[in-house]
Amino acid sequence: MSPKTVQLVFFLSLFVFFGCAPIKDTKNTESPSPVSDVEAAGSESSNPLKAMDINEYYFMASGISPDWTLDIGTDGIRLRTGGDSYTTPHTTPDRAMDSNVRRYRLITEATEMTIQVHQKPCESESGTSSPYAVEVEYKRTGESGYTTLNGCGAYIMDYRLHDIWALESLNGEEITLIQGLERPTLEINSRSSSFMGSTSCNQMRGAVFYEPGLLRFNKVITTRKMCPGGLEAAFLKALQSTIHYELGEGRLRLTNPNGAELVFRKVD
Repeated sequence: MSPKTVQLVFFLSLFVFFGCAPIKDTKNTESPSPVSDVEAAGSESSNPLKAMDINEYYFMASGISPDWTLDIGTDGIRLRTGGDSYTTPHTTPDRAMDSNVRRYRLITEATEMTIQVHQKPCESESGTSSPYAVEVEYKRTGESGYTTLNGCGAYIMDYRLHDIWALESLNGEEITLIQGLERPTLEINSRSSSFMGSTSCNQMRGAVFYEPGLLRFNKVITTRKMCPGGLEAAFLKALQSTIHYELGEGRLRLTNPNGAELVFRKVD
């Protein structure tokens, strides 16, 4: 065999060897990208408000000229404005005489701050409406004058309320349906602070007023079909008198100091 023939056979052997070698599957050997805590929480729940519970902030406010944000939560209060951030422990607010104003007084080694949350309609400079007007006065400890900020804010509704609920009992008695009636339902939308549902034979909708531990159903509008029995009237009277709520074991319990009570079970 001539030298050229031997060389040709050698290169053909190399070609066959590497051409038949198995191809590595890189899809299964690459390390997965890390997932943040917020992304993980979002993937575990279909509720779009679930992530808000991670931060445990129950009130948020903001303003412009200058830009600032305020977060009030069970673990602390944080004010951010410009490139500065001020954090203090949480404190229980005082209520003004008219009870529509809550005042937080905060003093730490580094900061002095007063926050007033006034329950009244507030329209921001950007054109959005909120149910609370907020004023913040703050300074670093040792400074002579306070800086005042004004803006708007809102409470972050308990995300667990964001669901569809069916009435089980009213004022301690289980619901008994007669012909022509359906079980009253309540669908709460936490993001829009609104609700809709059925009174037993009419459709209803309205607004939800929320503060931590406080829940009210306002501006109730219903269709006007005549309903047999007294279930609708009793249900609407109790619903509109609600001021407190409790959640647990798939149940929503609405009460007021006069003894009215509605117990709903989660259906969605």
